[in-house]
Amino acid sequence: MRKRLALLATALIVAPSAGYADDDLDDLMGGFDDDFDVSVIEEEESTAPGWLVGTPAGEWMWNNVDVSGSIASAAVWSYLGRSVADSEGSGGRTDFDGLSRLDLDGLLRIDVKLPREWQARAELLGWYDFSYQIRGRRDFNGAVLDVYEWQVDSGEVYLSGPVTDKFDLTIGRKVVNWGRSDTFRVVDVVNPLDNQEPGLVDIEDLRRPRAMVKLDYQSGPWSAQFLVIPEHRYDRNAPPGSDFIPDLFTVGPGGGLGGGAPIDDRDDWTGTPNFAAKFDGRFSGWDFSVYGAYTDESSRVVDLQGTQIKAEANRYGMVGAAGNVTHGAFLFKAEMAYLIGIRTYRFALLPGPPFFNFLNEERDRLDTLVGVEWYGPDQLVVAVEVVNRHLFGHPSGATGTRELVAADRFETAIRVTRPFLRERLEVTLLGSLLGERAQDGGIFRASADFEITDSLKIEGGWLVFFDGPRLGPGAFDSNDRVYSELKYSF
Repeated sequence: MRKRLALLATALIVAPSAGYADDDLDDLMGGFDDDFDVSVIEEEESTAPGWLVGTPAGEWMWNNVDVSGSIASAAVWSYLGRSVADSEGSGGRTDFDGLSRLDLDGLLRIDVKLPREWQARAELLGWYDFSYQIRGRRDFNGAVLDVYEWQVDSGEVYLSGPVTDKFDLTIGRKVVNWGRSDTFRVVDVVNPLDNQEPGLVDIEDLRRPRAMVKLDYQSGPWSAQFLVIPEHRYDRNAPPGSDFIPDLFTVGPGGGLGGGAPIDDRDDWTGTPNFAAKFDGRFSGWDFSVYGAYTDESSRVVDLQGTQIKAEANRYGMVGAAGNVTHGAFLFKAEMAYLIGIRTYRFALLPGPPFFNFLNEERDRLDTLVGVEWYGPDQLVVAVEVVNRHLFGHPSGATGTRELVAADRFETAIRVTRPFLRERLEVTLLGSLLGERAQDGGIFRASADFEITDSLKIEGGWLVFFDGPRLGPGAFDSNDRVYSELKYSF
């Protein structure tokens, strides 16, 4: 940050020269020769300004506190215009067409160096979406406005440092990235996701931090991690009445399942903590990891209690493994996770009214991912990943039930990335298909980001949904959109 301030000061000095003739400008710049001593600027950067030195602990703050963040404005245009049934079951519909987002969002991050190599971080983020004022707030229900119109939240907030030569301790809200995939989650079970607009950004930008105590061990190529997670935090999903709720769940009295099942009133800090651990080995050309977790599903699950539908937590177990192997220009990756006690749903068909009964059951599931990345010329990267999620105990043949989840679900992702214009422009093409023949829908995203300056970046893209069953992403084929964002980082 101090370097940026120095560059800004230099720019302010040079800017008036725009009014000079070329010869005058050459004369003005003549004092800057090849032998210019950059240590002068470095010495100025290392010296705190007088106004700060005069404040209590000013010198310490200059040397140990770093403030950074970003301010961005983004616009999203839905050009097909999906119509969504009223979540309150009144028979009305909400049209989602044209401008669907015009927001101003910000991130403020403070990093502090503490004695004995400890450090602290605190993040504050939030946004306000002006599109609801433009389109008319009365056309949207309260659940949609609560999630999409504005938010203020904390990001990562933690204290971290060594307790011995080989052990590090972290306490606070943290994002923990497990696994090898940029698109799918197999062993990556620690953090919930922000799923307000599915498909718009990658998983790395969607993880929500959770409060935890994290102990890390490192010795040569071996490392281990143990997590105790007392906070029960869940995915931020699209609410009832939004354009990312499948039609099947927004029909019928009360808006169907999408009408919003009452949430278990237990707060996020009540109940048994979540536990997770991993063990790594990293060597030349290959690595492996072993995982274990006893944690909540990242989204609340629906349960039928008598005649009442309720959204509640569901605890499950996971054991898994992952690894990478490099060979020439290729990187091969694999992940596997055995999940114990995953909640699944079905409808039992009845001979008379009400003709069906909603049932749920906990089953085991095996998730397997294989992938390959190819690093070509000019920093071209092509990646292909395939996931299969297999449910055990899935009924076969005519059982008098309608399953909401298939016994096997295949997901395939193809990603192509390449920089241009001396790495200032990066273009990414991503296709994600559901089903072994893409029969369950999918998405295609074309995006590009361009660095105008070191601090200013513009990004734009096109997101397309493929038609499929009306239970998941296949129901969003009318949600195609284009988007852009201008972002300033400091």
